[in-house]
Amino acid sequence: MASEFHHSSPSSLTESNSVVDNEQYASCSKSNVAVTPEVIPILSPGGMREWIPCCSDELKPVVGMKFMSVEEGISFYKAYSKAASFVMRKSTATKRKTLDVIAFQYCLCNKAGFKEKAIVKVGGMPNVKKGEGNEDKVPIPRRRLVTRVGCKARMVMKYKNEGFYVVTEFREPHVHPLYTPGCLKFQKAGRKMNILHKKMIIDNSKVNIGPVKTFRLMKELVGSYDNVGASKQDFKKFHRDLKAYIEGSDAQMFVNNFQNKKLLWSAFFFDYEVDEDEQRKAFWADPICRKNYALFGDMVSFDTTFQTNRYNMIFGPFTGVDHHKKCVIFGAALIAHEDIVSFEWVFRTFLKAMGGNEPACLITDEDPAMKLAIPKVFQTAEHRFCMWHIMKKMPEKVGRQIKQETEFLNKICKCVWSEEIEPTEFEEKWGKVLAEFKLQDHEWLKQLYEKRQMWVPAYFRDSFLCGIMRTTSRSESENNFYTKFTNPHLTLVEFYMIFESALDAQRHTQGQFDNDSKHKHPECKTSFALEKHASKIYTVSVFYDFQEELEIGCFQCGLEEYKKENGFEIFTIREGCRIRKFDVSFNPANLDSKCMCKMFERLEIPCRHMVWVWKAKMIEYIPDAYVLNRWTSLATKTSIFDLKGNILEACVNFVDCKRMLNELWSEMHTCVSLAQGNEEDLTDLVKN
Repeated sequence: MASEFHHSSPSSLTESNSVVDNEQYASCSKSNVAVTPEVIPILSPGGMREWIPCCSDELKPVVGMKFMSVEEGISFYKAYSKAASFVMRKSTATKRKTLDVIAFQYCLCNKAGFKEKAIVKVGGMPNVKKGEGNEDKVPIPRRRLVTRVGCKARMVMKYKNEGFYVVTEFREPHVHPLYTPGCLKFQKAGRKMNILHKKMIIDNSKVNIGPVKTFRLMKELVGSYDNVGASKQDFKKFHRDLKAYIEGSDAQMFVNNFQNKKLLWSAFFFDYEVDEDEQRKAFWADPICRKNYALFGDMVSFDTTFQTNRYNMIFGPFTGVDHHKKCVIFGAALIAHEDIVSFEWVFRTFLKAMGGNEPACLITDEDPAMKLAIPKVFQTAEHRFCMWHIMKKMPEKVGRQIKQETEFLNKICKCVWSEEIEPTEFEEKWGKVLAEFKLQDHEWLKQLYEKRQMWVPAYFRDSFLCGIMRTTSRSESENNFYTKFTNPHLTLVEFYMIFESALDAQRHTQGQFDNDSKHKHPECKTSFALEKHASKIYTVSVFYDFQEELEIGCFQCGLEEYKKENGFEIFTIREGCRIRKFDVSFNPANLDSKCMCKMFERLEIPCRHMVWVWKAKMIEYIPDAYVLNRWTSLATKTSIFDLKGNILEACVNFVDCKRMLNELWSEMHTCVSLAQGNEEDLTDLVKN
């Protein structure tokens, strides 16, 4: 083995000792093949195996070389280390106190020195589970890979009184093999987080994509992991550092963000409060939220079942239903505690943002503090409980055995969800179901029955609720939507970034539906003029609901009885094989129609029984009184002004820089895609 090495000083070394000639090395470097770097292997006088890198003499430091600053010397040695296939690091810097300058600067190989062995403490080890003692536990130290092997390669710079630095020592041999091109890319010097990496991490975090998935996406974007230019750990560290930076001034950054939006968007509403106990409350609503409330705020749902961030604050969105029967956000609040004071502040701030206009109905969960706070703030709004939250708890409350082995849930749901029965009929059915399963004395069901007027549809059949209380799928969809950006590990700034991204997605979807309703028309199933008229005025989703009513009304309903009373025509309509009959009162003078099923009162869409009467009376269009603007395709075209006279959706006082930036990124990606097949074009693109 020793015969392969030279016992000599570096000055006696020749190029003939190199392992690979220059041309071969250059060709291997271009092809990314893992080869041995060009080196001269030697044996030191002490018999230690050493490697001297071969590179241009112009890149090598020389004793006596002068630099005007420490940074200049470090940059020179870093360029040398890159050409010589090793990684440098700065080490001890000795300062001269009298002149406040660095007297000595050491530039070392990253494998210089040795790692100190950590002292392992047995007590309080992380592998000890909660509730267990430490007596018989064997400490499990963290496994770390050692990189330092005592390499002596270095360059030392000394400050001279003339104002420059001079190289006083340069040791060239390394006591370890140098990095191959295949390994160098994994070293810190071969990796760098550029602006594209950071932008992708930040942008992807808005849609709940973490740094690891972002790293994989980046690989697909650039073609391979080798082309990413950074490691998965670099992505994770940047994400960690970003969270640490935000956490240092999280609350202030959160507030500053809203203050900046207020300056740029005059109709943006934001308010917050910090009480004596340092408990924070915040509410915000942008101009589009406020406009949507003016158009669709007749029914509002307020839900506080979401834990949002690492501070355990409660997120409370105000939600309604738009003209496409989709959920739309009116505003949002963050509170520290679910108490009466907090809810009062949120509700008063909400009304302040909406110009003091109360909704017709406010739907919440069964929170007792909220129930007490609502009457203190809302004077005219009806308060109702969300059926979805109540029925979701039903299986857990009645017991697993009853849920799994009986038809209790099916029967109780038929009783509760029915909208055509009167209160007395509901009470009778409820009693029968409980008696059948011997649950008359069930405490939770008794409490639920006592507050039945707050949540059972039979008790408010005349109230318009947009169907939000009766539709399980809508509530689940809304819950899933908010769950996307509520996370117990988020900072306030991260939470708002994700919230804003989700809000943009919601509005983009609404814009798509607006386009479909304006420029596309659903197919009619009949030749009736009523259906054609509905297809022109309603949004697509509302039209499909009306179309279903028209189809059943025309082909499954019939006249059971007809009579006249006090100028009104009374039609008794039968529906298929159903036992229940429905009376429709019709005024021929003004086309006023009223059905005992009360579907129009609940949903503000004409029912099948009214449609049958209009068809029988040869009416070719839906009477104006039964076409609500909130369901039409032109609902959002109405201009809404705030109290200061600003048009809410036109209050942006700045150029949309974000849109311009995105267009620029798109252009850059397009250029790269066009040039990727031609090496000359790629070279020109990089230069330009």
